[in-house]
Amino acid sequence: MDISYLSLALALLLLLYPLLIFSHLKLKLSKQLFISFARMILQLSLMGVWLQFLFNQESGWLTLLWMLVMITNAIFTLKGRLGFQRKILMPILTMALFSTSLIIMPWILIMIIKPDPLFAPMYAIPIYGMVLGNSMNSCALALERFENGLSDNWRAYYTRISLGANLWEAALPTFRKAMYASLLPQLLSVASMGVVSLPGMMTGQILGGASPLVAIKYQMMIMIAIFSGVCLTDYLAIRLYLVKRFDRFFIPREAD
Repeated sequence: MDISYLSLALALLLLLYPLLIFSHLKLKLSKQLFISFARMILQLSLMGVWLQFLFNQESGWLTLLWMLVMITNAIFTLKGRLGFQRKILMPILTMALFSTSLIIMPWILIMIIKPDPLFAPMYAIPIYGMVLGNSMNSCALALERFENGLSDNWRAYYTRISLGANLWEAALPTFRKAMYASLLPQLLSVASMGVVSLPGMMTGQILGGASPLVAIKYQMMIMIAIFSGVCLTDYLAIRLYLVKRFDRFFIPREAD
């Protein structure tokens, strides 16, 4: 069932409630609300036109090109979000996200969905967007926790080094904590899915007329892909960061 533009405009009236709350509490968020939703409407409208064009073309090359644009934007967004060691972040983020993409997406498309053509945009782009977006956000959390963990516990790190530990052994406790912090929210989200929350992909398919059983299978598949992608990205990013963060004498490099 389609939504008319008039109905969409009526949905915007719901924003009166946040505006009233902002006014009541004297929160200076009204301007930000208008800017944020105006940007969302503009960006989604342009994206809708572009995706409709891609879907009509059904070109594998155009799909791959757009996926390259997506991952490039993710890398620069992630680099801008992280406020430490900026000089070494670009190759780390590039290798981590590209490696995850080359492992997860071919498996999903070739072994599971098997679309025809293989890189059909209506399958590749939405799935890749969900995997990439979650991987990007989790990677930011993992690297921040790892760097903060190192910065807060240099004494413990140097104690392990002085007792004969190598770089991996000295940093492993901090590595574990960073991975735990980044992956736990994902696991909690997976555990609550179905009973506590109905995920967006499943809801969208049902609203689009798909069978709930088909929608559930797709949702299971995408959650497996997302968590695997997140875990791979976090692990690779921290491992690469660990190598770049220290010199061959296990001394931390100076921050830029």
